Amino acid sequence: MIIWSILIIMPVYSQETAAQQDVRRRMFIEDFLATYEAAYEKKEIDYIEHFFSEHALIITETKKLNPIGNEIIPSIKKSRPYQTIVEDRKEYIERLKEIFASNISIKLSIAGKRIRQHAKYSEIYGVNYTQLWKDQNGGDNLENQMPGFVFLMIDFKHGEQTPIIHVRTWQPESNVKNEQDKYFLRDFMVYETK
Repeated sequence: MIIWSILIIMPVYSQETAAQQDVRRRMFIEDFLATYEAAYEKKEIDYIEHFFSEHALIITETKKLNPIGNEIIPSIKKSRPYQTIVEDRKEYIERLKEIFASNISIKLSIAGKRIRQHAKYSEIYGVNYTQLWKDQNGGDNLENQMPGFVFLMIDFKHGEQTPIIHVRTWQPESNVKNEQDKYFLRDFMVYETK
């Protein structure tokens, strides 16, 4: 009698509990943010672009920028005198290319990270942090030498090692009077796709 043995190789993380998976994803996000920060300083536009969803939503609040994308009034009541610029991935990457070209050296630092998992969709995470951006030659970028708050919506649904960013927001510190003025995961609707 011959007994056939079948070896099934499964990725280690497929047998993880939800809590273990959450911890691993949070560690990945921590590492990702450090690499993301370095990519800005090295002006690695291809690396940055790779992580944004094809239909990513980029929201930037500013007083001085001429609109590049469509100017809108947010549906959320964040009533302040700043323009809200909304871009897609293509517009955002084009603007970043211009920023990188006009700045000899960029120093970006990230502080105060908070990572939250979506209450309904466990593969979606919201990341909030303070961003300090200083260019060394006084370049003309909209986040130039201003502390601000960044929110990222990161999705692990299509790959544990290559999550994508669906939303990125940036708000100048001077435009945020309290926590409710910041963007969070709760400010964006998430729809399940088939």
